[in-house]
Amino acid sequence: MTDGGLAGWIRAHGHSVAALDLEAPLDDLAPLAEIIGSARVVGLGESSHHVREFYQVRHRMLRFLVERCGFTVFAVEAPFTEGGLLDDWLGGGSGAVEDVAAAAIALSLGDVPELHDVLRWLRAYNQRTDGAPVRYAGADLPGSLGSPLPGIEAIAAYIEAYDPDALPTLTRARELVGRFHDPAPMKVLFGYPSADQAERDTLTAVLAELVARMQRLAHRQRARGRAAEHAVAAHHLRGAWLLDQVHRAMSAEGIEIASTFRDVYLAESMLHQLEQDSSARIVLAAHNWHLKKAPEPFGTGELFPAGYHLAAELGADYRAIGVTSRGGRTAVASGDLTGSTGFPFQEASLPPLEDAAIESAFPDSAPWTLADLRAASTVSDAERYTRMRMADYFCDQPAFDCFDAVVCVTETNGTAYTRPT
Repeated sequence: MTDGGLAGWIRAHGHSVAALDLEAPLDDLAPLAEIIGSARVVGLGESSHHVREFYQVRHRMLRFLVERCGFTVFAVEAPFTEGGLLDDWLGGGSGAVEDVAAAAIALSLGDVPELHDVLRWLRAYNQRTDGAPVRYAGADLPGSLGSPLPGIEAIAAYIEAYDPDALPTLTRARELVGRFHDPAPMKVLFGYPSADQAERDTLTAVLAELVARMQRLAHRQRARGRAAEHAVAAHHLRGAWLLDQVHRAMSAEGIEIASTFRDVYLAESMLHQLEQDSSARIVLAAHNWHLKKAPEPFGTGELFPAGYHLAAELGADYRAIGVTSRGGRTAVASGDLTGSTGFPFQEASLPPLEDAAIESAFPDSAPWTLADLRAASTVSDAERYTRMRMADYFCDQPAFDCFDAVVCVTETNGTAYTRPT
């Protein structure tokens, strides 16, 4: 316990970091190794998308985890189904990084220069390393909340080869989804309630039939040496089925409940990667909300983020690091969310610090500071910090319950993608 509470503990034991440059020496990040230990999945968060400094600090931590700790997978809050495009590129595939990232990462989150920088670094690392290359994996639902069509298309070759009797069912699923599919994911999400109810119910039944047939093949495919191929196809199909559940839940219960199906899939995608490669160690870059370990009170119940599921499955093999900021500017979704394949973001000022916000305990004497909350859990005022930044507001999110560590950036700004206010 320290007389100065958490703020005093961070001044004495937190790790101040000056460098934001991806290519800077890594010795200043040495304390990160103690925080993550032998964890197999490490979540690196952000309190809002499209914040320049969040990309920079996460990518320096990613580089440390790859070079010093042997991490082998870079997973992103982006579609699993489209992830192969970027994984191939990291292995030397053709195309400009800007085009490949935009195709693989939905909702404009691939249109970030800082992300392109780290992808170029990973590709160069893979070309020069003598060890295991770093792979890319999307973790999210097909198209990230658009229609299930990408997930359905991803299993077509598998169905044709190993369950041709299911082709009429697959064709029916394509036909039903095609009636409301659109390249703009948010147009699909918000337009789904206006689709014909009978067709929506039929699609749900058809997808459930395909899931059941896929499950029926599991042991046969393993016995024939196709376990990995089957597992990938099954995960694609489960994403399509869960996405249908998102659409149904949003229509009936609202987006908060609906989004929890997305978190189930984010967690399952990480477990899928671990099952496919028993030696894999994964860095998962996603929003703080998805990574936190504690459930979110909601109405008379709770919402369960991906981090909750990962902590339940992996225990100490999952570490969650929240990333937030003391002040400056952030990015918020704004404008027409349904009119394009992108997702409009606008720069906005951050509100002043609140006393109950974890950010208020961090100093402003360095560009960013890393604090191990597990080591600080005995400070006298730990229960005071019940709030954290979320985009341009504060939310009830007790950091000590949600994260193993927190990075706080002193001042942030929107990426080049964001529109100024």
